[in-house]
Amino acid sequence: MPSEAQDMLSALDFTTTDHETYKFASSGRCNHDVDVDLIEAAATAGDLEAVRCLMDYIKRSGGAQRATLLSGSALMFAVDYGRKDVVEYLLSEGLTVHTTHVKVATINKDAAVLELLFTHGWDINTPIEWCVPPALAFAVEDPALVDWFLANGADPNARCLLDITPLSAAVEFASLPTIQRLVDQEGSVACGQLMHYALRRKSDDRIQAMEFLLRQPSLPPTRKLMYEDEPWWFESQKFFGLGTPLHDAATGGDLDAVRFLIAKGSDPTNKDSLGKLAIEKAHKHGHDSVVLYLRALPYQSTSSPTAAPHL
Repeated sequence: MPSEAQDMLSALDFTTTDHETYKFASSGRCNHDVDVDLIEAAATAGDLEAVRCLMDYIKRSGGAQRATLLSGSALMFAVDYGRKDVVEYLLSEGLTVHTTHVKVATINKDAAVLELLFTHGWDINTPIEWCVPPALAFAVEDPALVDWFLANGADPNARCLLDITPLSAAVEFASLPTIQRLVDQEGSVACGQLMHYALRRKSDDRIQAMEFLLRQPSLPPTRKLMYEDEPWWFESQKFFGLGTPLHDAATGGDLDAVRFLIAKGSDPTNKDSLGKLAIEKAHKHGHDSVVLYLRALPYQSTSSPTAAPHL
């Protein structure tokens, strides 16, 4: 079953399956195409013989190309319900592996289906979407599945167009041993905006995760704004108020993380892409303890908020 929905940059969903998209998997489908309904039902039930018969019927009535087009959603249902024999048959009939198939199989932790998709041409390091990294990102909460991906050539640093990698997902969602495992497999802490994702961890080991990242030879940036080194993406995202990790910690009211980042050299006078200081972000969100701590720093900017904390 899918785990809790995860938010990864602008509500990127790394754990849920949208069954509504299945209806669009068969391009060229009519609204009441009985053939499609029947083959979907057979695929869902894992009835390989029925799927074969229906494919033969569709080929005879409309040709092989129509059969391939109309059976697309059947492959999706077969993948989602773990009908390995049906998946293998439909792929042998020429259906193309799509990243949505890979995402669904990964969320379902179905290594057998993933193996079939892999042997039928899926590039394991292909991004799921332009703003979603490769499928390893969806596997990071399952150590055994992580091992499968790594054994088959998955790259912890493979990214989408945005600077988001499977290691980014691991830093937000995975256990510390899994993060270590990916770093041991040449996962780089210098890319993937890792300090930002470490601050999103819901567990109480955010500080330990950041400490681990900062112990690596190639230090992750702590003073730079998110996407600062990628001008095109920075320009396209700056209206959201891209900040440093300190901005993130202050916005979230995480005083322990704020103290940690200051101790590690974060600069409270840095402004985000909208010209805001970390103390201003904390004040806006009513995090009085963070405001008081940052205001007491000797090198705090004179433009810091002077309004009384929200008591």
